[in-house]
Amino acid sequence: MSLLERSFMGRETWMFRLIIIRLIAISLLGCISLSGCVSIAEHARRERLPIVDFHTHLNGDMEARRLLDLMDRTGVRTMVLMARYYANPQDAGYGSDAQALGFARSHKGRFVPFVAGQRGELGRLSRRIWENPEAAGWYLREAEEKLQSGEFFGLGEYILFHHAYDLGGWGQIGNEVRLPADSPLMQRIAALGAKYQVPVLFHLEAEPEPSEEAVRLFEAHPNTTFIWAHNCGRASADRIRQMLGRFPRLMCDVGGMMVTPSDPGGYGRYWPKRTPYIHLVQADGGKVYPEMLRLFEDFSDRFLLGTDTAHTPALRFYEERIQAFRQMLSQMSPATARRIAYENAERLFGARRVPR
Repeated sequence: MSLLERSFMGRETWMFRLIIIRLIAISLLGCISLSGCVSIAEHARRERLPIVDFHTHLNGDMEARRLLDLMDRTGVRTMVLMARYYANPQDAGYGSDAQALGFARSHKGRFVPFVAGQRGELGRLSRRIWENPEAAGWYLREAEEKLQSGEFFGLGEYILFHHAYDLGGWGQIGNEVRLPADSPLMQRIAALGAKYQVPVLFHLEAEPEPSEEAVRLFEAHPNTTFIWAHNCGRASADRIRQMLGRFPRLMCDVGGMMVTPSDPGGYGRYWPKRTPYIHLVQADGGKVYPEMLRLFEDFSDRFLLGTDTAHTPALRFYEERIQAFRQMLSQMSPATARRIAYENAERLFGARRVPR
């Protein structure tokens, strides 16, 4: 055997060993991240447990057939659509309520439209509108007309306090948003929610001052159902327990709070930045933190699921996100899993009222 042949075989053996090492590392990483660590319980399997994806979004470049294909593959019965109207290419929105309504009309029972709250005219540069609701009269009239039609089932998502982010290769960014949760415009929106018995869904990181504003909003509108996105702003289990005990019409969605192997960011991690006020739900490996699991069991009628697929490229992670939720549901009792997966959502859909 020539020196060249021995050299080639040595290199080939080294490459083979490297491949084996990489496969082992990937397997271990998958276990550390999510896959294979928490198995799907019988009661949480796709064939046994339908899911309502209560917190997701609609952009202009999302097609109904693609969403339906993802839903069918993952056992998602219904998807709430909250359009992102943003016209700035970096925001990557271009969705609309008309688009959401079209999906709902064409595919009965599969899509549920909300009156969208993510509109450039209501963004961080429009604080004057939030302080003076008369300047947002056009939006309030439009929202009421849509609710009066009986074809819309909620209001939101309203971005009140959101950290800045940069999605890197996707070319999509978001600036820091800080709007008062108890502003005059939010008061008017909350009143609409009570009038039509539809939920008002908002994003607000649960830091001390914004949380106090939210408390004042809840106190002023005891007949409004509020959905505080992302596990009540990623508050601690103790803080959420206190809030749910104090406000019987407050609910939390667990939108985006899962951990998946391929998605390094998301609300289920310390993203877009780490603060002392952020508390996670699911550890690497898929395990739900014990204090959160007790919270879900004790308040099983107050939580909802949601993938929070706000940016179209994130649809590539949709199946992983639902799988992570099924791992989360696997750790709950079957009754709690049913409530959080779909029963709570369907109860809200059925509560809607259209005054005559």
